[in-house]
Amino acid sequence: MAVSPKTLVGRLCTVVAVVFVFLTASIYSMPMQQLGIHIPRGGAVLDGVSTALEIVNSTTIPSTKPRGKNRFFFLNRLFQRKNRHTSTRRTVKKQLQQMNEKLEEARRTFLDRMAAVSFTLINQEHDALVLNNGTFFQLDGDDDDIMPQSDLSLPNRRIYIVTTASLPWRTGTAVNPLLRAAYLSRKMKEINTHNQTATTSSQQMVTLVIPWLELEEDRLELYGSSNNFSQPQEQEDYIRDWLRGANMSDEADPVNGLRILFYNARYHSGLKSIFAMGDICAYLTNQTKTEEGTNLSDAVCVLEEPEHLNWYRAPGEGWTKVFGFVVGVVHTNYVEYASGQFHGLWTAPAIHVMSSAMIRAYCHKVIKLSGVLQTYAPEKETCQNVHGVREAFISEGRRRALEASLNCTDSESSSALNEEVGGQVYYIGKLLWAKGFEQMLQLQDFYYECTGKYFKIDVYGSGPEEGEIKRAFHGRRNNNRKVRADGEESDSDADETIFQENLRKIKTIEVPKSRYEYRRKPIPANFCGPVDHSLLGKYKTFINPSTSEVLCTTTFEALAMGKFVIIPVHESNKFFLQFPNCLAYRNKWEFIANLRWALTHEPEPLTPELVKEFTWEAATDRLIKSSAITRREAKARHHLGKAKLDERIAYFHRELGKHDALRRVLGGGPIANQVRYELERQGLEDEHSSDKFSASSFVKAIKTSFINTNLQSSAV
Repeated sequence: MAVSPKTLVGRLCTVVAVVFVFLTASIYSMPMQQLGIHIPRGGAVLDGVSTALEIVNSTTIPSTKPRGKNRFFFLNRLFQRKNRHTSTRRTVKKQLQQMNEKLEEARRTFLDRMAAVSFTLINQEHDALVLNNGTFFQLDGDDDDIMPQSDLSLPNRRIYIVTTASLPWRTGTAVNPLLRAAYLSRKMKEINTHNQTATTSSQQMVTLVIPWLELEEDRLELYGSSNNFSQPQEQEDYIRDWLRGANMSDEADPVNGLRILFYNARYHSGLKSIFAMGDICAYLTNQTKTEEGTNLSDAVCVLEEPEHLNWYRAPGEGWTKVFGFVVGVVHTNYVEYASGQFHGLWTAPAIHVMSSAMIRAYCHKVIKLSGVLQTYAPEKETCQNVHGVREAFISEGRRRALEASLNCTDSESSSALNEEVGGQVYYIGKLLWAKGFEQMLQLQDFYYECTGKYFKIDVYGSGPEEGEIKRAFHGRRNNNRKVRADGEESDSDADETIFQENLRKIKTIEVPKSRYEYRRKPIPANFCGPVDHSLLGKYKTFINPSTSEVLCTTTFEALAMGKFVIIPVHESNKFFLQFPNCLAYRNKWEFIANLRWALTHEPEPLTPELVKEFTWEAATDRLIKSSAITRREAKARHHLGKAKLDERIAYFHRELGKHDALRRVLGGGPIANQVRYELERQGLEDEHSSDKFSASSFVKAIKTSFINTNLQSSAV
């Protein structure tokens, strides 16, 4: 077959190309030092081909690898960069692996040392289910049986109630623990009287432990000049007189009634709280040494605000080691209060953690007054209202019920009630913005939008923000005339000059604290000052829009008096929803509907069953029931294994507290020098305080564990 010239030329070019590729592969597969030539790149490769061919044909190059493999070495050179990166990654991976091995070894060493420290420290403290003799609760029997150590209804039980405030400071942690102690004393006498094996019922089975402000300036600030007691006996007489006024004469008897003990304390003005000075447990132990037949290891201790009692406590034995059973009653939502401050971003989480640690370490059972409180120790806590109200409020409720039954009328009379009549709605409490006054102003404005008028309200109470709240209700233009510090109105005298009068006005100018102060139309709110709530029987509707409370006492008292109570649907108000006169709202529309219903209707009379829920007798029964630990709960705690954590917290808190520096850093202020206070009270030199922390068992345990670890490492 004849081949065309074009085809021949194409085949010839193909042969030349194949020869060129193989020659180039051979040249690139030879080391350049042996060839003695330089192959140019990027350009004049064809110019050196003839020279390269001559050298290749006349040179014999020794090779350790087969020529077939070396011929394609140029392909490896194309991927030389990739191989270099692969080698680098392998090196980095190997280094990371070695570093991880070293970190793992360091972690194991650290954990071994911490385990040695914990083992050295945890050798005496007993767990929440362990008695002082080191034996566990008997776990055999019915699961619903109550552990005897947690049963407050047993005869001959001695109960100590420790709180953070006392009368005449009328705060919740002063009044409620006092009434709880008085009614528990009455309950213990009844139990011992009906039990034949009990001791004499006239013995003082309940002891109230309250603070004594040892500094006169603290007593003047809290109690006023009219109650400036010079010694604890005078304050005790005041408290017993108050109990007699509450129809509790038997409990006020200093011989057969409630026993009262005082511990030294000081007032922290920055935190607005009272804190103990010295170790309360050591003080109670010394008090009982002189008493025959008294043993704190068999007694029950009720800590009112356990987190508050232990934040800055002096170093000493823990509550669970001194007492056989410890119950904590949590009153205050400190995290909520801290969140409302400018420093709440960091103080609120710190208080959350510290409070949980203190309650977990020093309580066997925790009672939260409502579910609005944080979680402290899930396996220990329960939610129950263990408060009651005084007999004066219940008597007012009975009077209203009797009056309603005597003056029974038809349904038309309810619609004839006039909502325009004043003196029907009121509020009582501390005058603070945190108590829901901003929400109340918003409800007033919404009520005005819907009806064209504000509803009248009387406000009782006092507080540091009273002036701001008054201006928010009345407006700056309509606010009452300013009052000087001496109590006189700021009207100028006849002989004063115009310059002096204007100068005084400039000094009394106050910066607006809220946008509500610029209102043009004032709200018809009367600020009547502080008063006893039991004297306000003329009102029939109580409004409390606050959601910062744990369990609002004034709401409970108003319900006991047989009044309408208008409150928001909130976790803190959950206990009150069971009563028929509680009108709860979820939005502003429901608030208006509830208010108009309350203004045009009469409250429903309380039944005897509902009245009993308000009494302190029922609250005492709820306390006894909530404090009990069943065998089922004891088994669950034992299997959960959180007891060691509680013991570690208690030991670390005690050992770290053996130096005052930590309390100073954490804002202890006037109550920071607990160790120095104890040394001065015992007559020891203050130089011993500097070595207190270094000589503590915590530091000794760390040193011992590290020495043992180093010896083991050197032996290996």
